[in-house]
Amino acid sequence: MKTSKYIPAGRTSEVQRRGLSLQVQTEYAERPAPRITTTILNAGQVLHKIERNLDKSIESLEEQARAEWSIKRQHAEILEIIEDSSRNLGVEIGGLTGISSRSLTIYDHLHSISGVQRVYRLDNEGNLIGGKNSESFRQAFGAVFKNLRELVDVFLRLPGVDIKREKGVFEVERDRLYVASAGTECYFIVVKRTNESISYEQAIKRAIGGKTAIGQGASDLSFD
Repeated sequence: MKTSKYIPAGRTSEVQRRGLSLQVQTEYAERPAPRITTTILNAGQVLHKIERNLDKSIESLEEQARAEWSIKRQHAEILEIIEDSSRNLGVEIGGLTGISSRSLTIYDHLHSISGVQRVYRLDNEGNLIGGKNSESFRQAFGAVFKNLRELVDVFLRLPGVDIKREKGVFEVERDRLYVASAGTECYFIVVKRTNESISYEQAIKRAIGGKTAIGQGASDLSFD
């Protein structure tokens, strides 16, 4: 089997948990099946492995970039759980084996909301992930596209080495476009209301695990 030349960069961190110094490594592997694996070690001993299966091997620079953001997101999610000493590490980490199921990702939870037509992913600096997605969004929402960074800055940056933002939801266009932060990355959610009883703010908050919606409408932002 030929090995792909597109290898995304991995992530390595050391984190303290109840007096233990744990090593966390997240990386891409092509064999025996394409996947992203996070390994948690204590003094070299493997405690847990969490895997996200990929549909196929990485075959382009664009796919490599997307994989790198997936690695960064998965790594950050695991670190967040480990750093929270109030959570049961065995249960919580064990539950994250479900990351390998696409139906459990935030992206797919957002897509499953009634009336959601499209979901665009952004990094925490306001860059749309994927060249095709960027062009598609620019054509559909030209004025908003010019102010991506301003919109993302609605969610405050949290202190730390990696860029994390507070979680929340902001309604950009009434019953049409929302922007949400899941902490490690952001999303634009395009909707077309099919159910008058649904609250998109609440549904999106549940999908991203957010606690509060931080605003509605775009009256304070300029999209000229």
